[in-house]
Amino acid sequence: MKYWQTYQKPLIQRFLDHIAENKIDFTLWQQDGSHRRQYDAKLISNEKTRCKIKVSKNSIEESGHLDKAKPIFIHISSLDIIFKKDKYNIFMNDIDFPPPIDVQVYERRSQQRFYFKYQDHKNITFYSENLRLNSDEPEFVCPCVLIDISVSGAGIIITKDIKLKIAQDKYLFLQDITDQKLPSPFKVEVVYIEPYSNESGSNLYKLGIKFVEGLDSISYKSITSIIEKQQERTRGIDPNRFCGLTFEDQTKIINKIEITNKQLSDNMKNNIEQLDKLRYLTTQMKIEFLQAVEHDLLATALRLSSKELIYELLTELTDNMQDEFIEKLEIERPASSICKAQDKIVALIREKEASGEYVLDPTSFTTYV
Repeated sequence: MKYWQTYQKPLIQRFLDHIAENKIDFTLWQQDGSHRRQYDAKLISNEKTRCKIKVSKNSIEESGHLDKAKPIFIHISSLDIIFKKDKYNIFMNDIDFPPPIDVQVYERRSQQRFYFKYQDHKNITFYSENLRLNSDEPEFVCPCVLIDISVSGAGIIITKDIKLKIAQDKYLFLQDITDQKLPSPFKVEVVYIEPYSNESGSNLYKLGIKFVEGLDSISYKSITSIIEKQQERTRGIDPNRFCGLTFEDQTKIINKIEITNKQLSDNMKNNIEQLDKLRYLTTQMKIEFLQAVEHDLLATALRLSSKELIYELLTELTDNMQDEFIEKLEIERPASSICKAQDKIVALIREKEASGEYVLDPTSFTTYV
């Protein structure tokens, strides 16, 4: 089994909410040498600061009382998630603890998926299988935002209006992906439609589609080229060295800082989002930016930034210049120093945007060939 680890608090909270709302039974265990002592349990209270579990009395009679000095492991088989708690309170057959800071999630997908930020506005256009009355034209054509893709399917952001249009449709046809018009539009299956955000009143939904027809060689090449380019970015400018963080690594570090200094963590999180806009600089703007800033300061500011951003900024530099910058980037820094450097670079970006020198446009597309 292949699991991936997440530190995303909203995602973890959704798991816990689902378990509590559906009163899902799960397995709890402790390791006793080579022997695993298992218990049946249920989540009876789920709050933002504390979770409460009730362990089956029959399980305790069969397996013995839990050892407070040992960690507990919890496996929810219906969701295929596992997490561990080292510290918890126990009274009789009740256990309570703070929500887990990370969980292991079973990877159900057979194909690796690659992600785009919503604000990147990577376009994908689909149209209906049904035709207009007395016409060869589809009932609707919808340009939307692509947020993830694999060789077997994709995730798309749609509005409520579009959701209503395709509510009864099981199949759609893809017309283009990013800036490429597909030579042979192909059929896709609607797998799911779910809210994109937990925020009440959100008008956005995520549409999951699966490629159900065999792709011709040109369409297949179009899709794999998009994936390969995104894979190269997310792998980083030099996979053998520190060259940025994954989203989960960023989340883990920000969560850790938040425990001792919430204001600092909030500032750093906002700065990371602002710095990420540097990905939208044109080639000439990147050259001018890298000439204008002091590289020690920039490397410190980008210490918690994404591999993709570092790749975008450095990919057109010479190997020697890349190596020199990565050397600076590899130096560990205290959170306060990183935040101060971030503040300075973000201030410069805003100044350049205000003067019109920088146009950080997420609607500019990369052509994949």
